[in-house]
Amino acid sequence: MTDLIRFDRVGYRYPGGNDVLADVSFAVGQGEMCYITGPSGAGKTTLLRLIASLCRAHRGQLVVMGQNLSALKARQIPAFRQRIGMVFQNFNLLNDRTVFDNVALPLVIRGYAYDDIGRRVRAALDSVGLLGKERVMPLTLSGGEQQRVGIARAIVTKPALILADEPTGNLDPEMALEVMRGFARFNDAGVTVLIATHAIDLIEALPRRIIHLEHGHITDKRPTAASRLREEVLADGLR
Repeated sequence: MTDLIRFDRVGYRYPGGNDVLADVSFAVGQGEMCYITGPSGAGKTTLLRLIASLCRAHRGQLVVMGQNLSALKARQIPAFRQRIGMVFQNFNLLNDRTVFDNVALPLVIRGYAYDDIGRRVRAALDSVGLLGKERVMPLTLSGGEQQRVGIARAIVTKPALILADEPTGNLDPEMALEVMRGFARFNDAGVTVLIATHAIDLIEALPRRIIHLEHGHITDKRPTAASRLREEVLADGLR
């Protein structure tokens, strides 16, 4: 299997802070689906941001889709990101635009012809079960439907790689499982998928390789329902 992503002793540090990631090494094969797990602050989101070239490693080497990101020039970043679809926990939709306009945005930015945009948007919405919702405004949709709009926007350009950061964090269990099954279907079609998640039940329902982070390092530990419960209790205590 050809590596699509390779981390070689990668480190990242926030300005004036401690290491978020330290000596991280792993590879993800083309067409693979993996979960990135670990407690809050372990570096899951930073890892995804590094892959998308939203930030740059301070140490080590990171190669994504054949591109050494340390050597990537600023003017090359937009073209590099065109091959990546990103899905966020908080949807990041434009609430003053229709579902169609939200999904079409990456195509408009890339200068696609109007007829091609319409065809691609409808195909993307069909793949997430939202065909017929093109003219609806996002805020009239349920949380699960809004997340599926975000997924349609991520896949409308037919990316080689999908990065999803806690994509089920705001969804009820039934909808969360359906969203995860959607990622599995895209993976079955050959798309490489990385999902940062706390959702132990979903990992168990749809098992894939796990890359587990703790204190900025990859470990052999695996997430458990008990560890997730402890984290939720601590988070509630801080609110």
